[in-house]
Amino acid sequence: MNILHTSDWHLGQNFMFRERKKEHEHFLDWLLATIETRAIDLLIVAGDIFDTATPPNYALSMYYRFLSRAAGTCCSKIIIIGGNHDSVACLNAPREILAAMDVHVVGGITDEIGDEIITVRDGAGRPSAIVCAVPFLRDRDIRRSLPGESYEEKNKALALGIKAHYEAVAEKALEGCSRSVPVIATGHLFASGGEVREGEYIRDIHVGSLDKFNVSQIPAAFDYVALGHLHRAQTAGGLDHVRYSGSPIPLSFSEAGSKKQVLSITLAPGSAGIDIQPVEVPEFQRLRVVKGDLDDVLGALETLKAEEGDPGAVFPTVWVEISVENETWQPDTEERINLGVEGSHLEIFAVKRLRKQAGLYEDDMDSTTELAHFTPEEVFEKRLEAEGAMEPGVKDEMTLAFREITAMIDEEDLELT
Repeated sequence: MNILHTSDWHLGQNFMFRERKKEHEHFLDWLLATIETRAIDLLIVAGDIFDTATPPNYALSMYYRFLSRAAGTCCSKIIIIGGNHDSVACLNAPREILAAMDVHVVGGITDEIGDEIITVRDGAGRPSAIVCAVPFLRDRDIRRSLPGESYEEKNKALALGIKAHYEAVAEKALEGCSRSVPVIATGHLFASGGEVREGEYIRDIHVGSLDKFNVSQIPAAFDYVALGHLHRAQTAGGLDHVRYSGSPIPLSFSEAGSKKQVLSITLAPGSAGIDIQPVEVPEFQRLRVVKGDLDDVLGALETLKAEEGDPGAVFPTVWVEISVENETWQPDTEERINLGVEGSHLEIFAVKRLRKQAGLYEDDMDSTTELAHFTPEEVFEKRLEAEGAMEPGVKDEMTLAFREITAMIDEEDLELT
C-alpha cells in the first residue's frame, strides 16, 4: 500500500499582509501530480488545512477543487484531520458529501470513538489498512478542569488524557482485526524532542507548558503515525515510524531556505516492514534572511542579486528579511538598503534592528520591525521583560494566565464558526 503524508497547508495564510494563494495553488497542483506519479492509494493530511478558523472564500475554493480533482486520480481514499488552527465546524460541514468521494474528514473528537476508525479497502473490497484518524485533541475534550489545580497538575492531566485517548482508539481499531492489516494513526500535537526554529510560526497548542507529548506513550500497535503541527520534517521521540511531514511551504522567515517535503510510505502486510521516503517539494517562492552589520548586509544583498534564478521557483522575486546590528545603525540605513536592491529581483519585506545584550543580539521592537513579526505571547514576554526583576514564580504564573486567556479566546472563535 502506497501512502502520502502531508500536513500544515495553512491555506489562506497572509504572509506579512501578502496573500499566498498562488503558492498554494502551485503546491496543490504539484501534489496531484505526485499522487499520480507515485501511484498513491491513500492520502493523509494531518491537520492545519487552513490558517484560521474563518478561512477566506478563495482558500475554501482551493480546498474543494483539490479534493474534487484528487478523487479522480488513482488515490482511492483521502483522510483529513483537524488541527489547532482549523475550525471543527468548518471542516465537518461538507463531511457527508465528501464521504461519497471517499474523502473522510475528522474535524474533532466526538462521543463515539468509532468515528475516528477508518478502514481502507483494496479494489476487491478487502481491508488493506486501518487508520485511527485522531485529530487535534483540545484541552476541554480530554480532561476535566478542576479549581485550584497547579501548573504541574494541569500538565499531567493533559498528558494522561492524550495517552488515554490513543489507547482507546487503538483498542477499538484492533477489535476483530487481523494483525496482518497495517494500522496507522494520525495526530496533531507537539511531540517531545520536536525541533522548532526560533520565530517559527507555531501557535501554542495547549495551555501551560505541555508543549510536548512523549510519543513513547502512543500504543505500539501502530505501524506508522502521521503527525502534524511542527513545520520542520522530522521523526518524533527518536521513533522512525512516528513522523512529521512538515509544512509544504515556508510559513515564516525562520524557515527560509529550508527543504520542504511530503512523505511517501509503503506499508506491506504483516511483518514485511515499512519504507519511508521523503519527496522534496519545489521552492515556489524563495525566502532569504540576511543578518550582520550594515556592510555585511549590503555585501550579502549583492551576492543574492548575482545568484541565478532557481529553476524550480515559480516566482522570480526573492523575499528578504534583514536584521542589522545596532552598532552600525544610521539614519540612512533603510535608504541605503533599498537603494542596494533597486531594480533587482529582491524585495525587502522587513528591516529589523538588533540590539546587543550580554554578547547576544535580540530583536528590537522599537526599531523598524513590524508588529506582525511577533506572536501575541512574544509581545507579552517582551512586556514582562520591560518590568525588570520579578519575584520567583511570578513570571511563570503570569505567562500561564496569559496562555489560558488566549486559549479561551481561540476556542470561543472556533465555536463561533
